[in-house]
Amino acid sequence: MLEPSALGVLARKSLAILPLAALSVILASCTTAPNQPPAEATIVSTPAADSSVHPASQSPTGAPQPSSTPPAPTTSNSTGNSSETERPKGENESCPGEECIEVAVAGDILLHPALWEQAERDGKGSFDFTPQLAGIAPYLAQADLSLCNLETPLAPKDGPYQGYPMFTVPQEIIPALKAVGYDGCTTASNHTMDAGVKGVLRTLEALKEADLLATGSYASAAEAAKPLITQVGSAKVAVIAGTYGLNGMREDVPWRVDDKIDAATLIKRAKTARAAGAEIVIVAIHDGAEYTNRPTTGQKKLYRDLAASGEFDFIYSHHTHSVLPIEKYKGTWIVYGLGNSVAKHATKTVLNREGVTVNMQFVRTKEGWEPGELRWAPHTMTNAPLRWCALPATEGYCLNKQADTASLKRTTDTVNAFGADNDGAKIWTLPQP
Repeated sequence: MLEPSALGVLARKSLAILPLAALSVILASCTTAPNQPPAEATIVSTPAADSSVHPASQSPTGAPQPSSTPPAPTTSNSTGNSSETERPKGENESCPGEECIEVAVAGDILLHPALWEQAERDGKGSFDFTPQLAGIAPYLAQADLSLCNLETPLAPKDGPYQGYPMFTVPQEIIPALKAVGYDGCTTASNHTMDAGVKGVLRTLEALKEADLLATGSYASAAEAAKPLITQVGSAKVAVIAGTYGLNGMREDVPWRVDDKIDAATLIKRAKTARAAGAEIVIVAIHDGAEYTNRPTTGQKKLYRDLAASGEFDFIYSHHTHSVLPIEKYKGTWIVYGLGNSVAKHATKTVLNREGVTVNMQFVRTKEGWEPGELRWAPHTMTNAPLRWCALPATEGYCLNKQADTASLKRTTDTVNAFGADNDGAKIWTLPQP
């Protein structure tokens, strides 16, 4: 974990790492995927062969336990701080207070073997994940702080790499995350300990070397004891992360991974962050029942208890590999499930190819910081090549007209199932040139 002043994201980010001309070429290939076959029509509501394992002692809150047997691992031998940038003039003229900041959060970065193979094709023999992620770049460029969930640990340089159920993935994902505009990632997931302590340390070191924030797993007890607080505009923002469990793997020390997500523990951590100076507290929880479109009873109770505590300004979640509803509860926005950002499961369901990226605004008034507008961007994965693709696509279709239309409707209906639209949540659209 980094020191409180580490990030210093004082304004909206420019895509300085990836030349704009090159990014435009990549984006052009991400927004159109003609002549794709229709999306799968079967919705799976139970875990399947490539789902994350939920041991009986570590089931997500209220989730059913799986009955499937994991397949053998797939093997192959084939990242700090963000730099300060200036906010473009006039970008935030509609801010309803004295100052506004925007935080973008995205779902799981879950690198199945099909994504490595695509990256190797894109890199012409070396791994280049940037084209897969490039579609999200214009959205992250609008935010002051952008966070992903890096679900899987990194392998040693040059591998070997391994897929489900014990992931170790190419390190080249880190520069790609940086290139498209992420400022950091949460690292607490059920797969955090898949590669043992060495995998945790490799992942944290790579994020640090890339100048990306990380919280949820730790290299030392001292880092684990400090809340992650970062400067965003004039606000001190704390990010707390946690996972329901570790797929039966054991930590070498109790502080290695934030794997306790009961209300008392999370509220205590939020109070610690506020005592350390945080003005805005965000919590990212890795929890839920996979391949479903509703939160579990346990999730609803936990997240609503957190909202009712008054200690959290924004609550969001990932893990289910599917979009879940958004609701405003006692004045606090809750995103029950972002779905995947990028993944390629063997399980055939339309739900695990869909996701939302959320932009949460915070407004500074004379009384202090308070939650503002919430916007969400629906997206899916194209088939060939594999790409993050916003819905509706800016050119052509992500898959085809029928599949795109169905995906957008399904995601919209799910997001608004708890009345998010009535409470002011809106689809996040990019300004037209």
